[in-house]
Amino acid sequence: MTAASGRAAPRPLPGDMLWRVLDAADVGLLITDAERRIVYVNATFTRETGYLPEEVLGRTCSFLQGPETDPADVAAMREALDRGEAVRRVVLNYRKDGRTMWYRLRIQPLWVDGALRHFVGVQEDFSDAHAAQVRLERLAYLDSLTGLGNRRAFDARLADLVGRGEPFTLALLDLNDFKRVNDVHGHPAGDALLITAGRRLEEVTPHTGGAFRLGGDEFAVLLPGDGEGAPQGEAVLAALETLEGGTLRAGLGTAHFPGEAADVPALLRLADRRLYAHKAASKG
Repeated sequence: MTAASGRAAPRPLPGDMLWRVLDAADVGLLITDAERRIVYVNATFTRETGYLPEEVLGRTCSFLQGPETDPADVAAMREALDRGEAVRRVVLNYRKDGRTMWYRLRIQPLWVDGALRHFVGVQEDFSDAHAAQVRLERLAYLDSLTGLGNRRAFDARLADLVGRGEPFTLALLDLNDFKRVNDVHGHPAGDALLITAGRRLEEVTPHTGGAFRLGGDEFAVLLPGDGEGAPQGEAVLAALETLEGGTLRAGLGTAHFPGEAADVPALLRLADRRLYAHKAASKG
């Protein structure tokens, strides 16, 4: 009986009952010794990974890792465990049959009388949640109408290329008299034209992910290499102008990095200035 409540103190579970409770848990559980050799795994661990207890006892968890496991994740966990610290991380592991699986891991060191004796690990299947997270992140960088990268994706890619110092040509394009298409034929026709233009830009871009819709009827293309900016941009423009029975016209402005502009703002200013000069000349 406890003095405070008058109730009987809870009795600890018998050893065999404790292991049954752990086996019934719907998350994977494993226990290692201080050297991180596995001494116990529960039934959920076996069901999710495909490994039987006798196949894993005495081994470290490195057998769960594979070619696509991020080395940075492995290094961060190893360093924390070497210091006897807890770990919380989402990592990519491998089942026995070679299939990948995202896990949310929680590893807790177990100290006894001041000495590190065990690590207790909990692993939850995070695959569905991770896939949903990847889809959301991907959508955040996609133009919903054309499927091209959006302005956010363009800004990120442009900054990355400049940061790495890789030569490339930026081509900015917009469709002439696009408002007239919407006014005369309706917005569905305008949307269809934008979708077709986006598809054509993808076809003529040397590398996947090099075409972007910046908004409205404005597009951008990033063309890697040391070639002259104008000839590459003209090839992209020519591909667009085969649309609408050859009647579509577009404005074009190019700028080459690093030969003509050495940073992102200068590159955008130069390409934008040339775009409007080209549109003015076309109208004239």
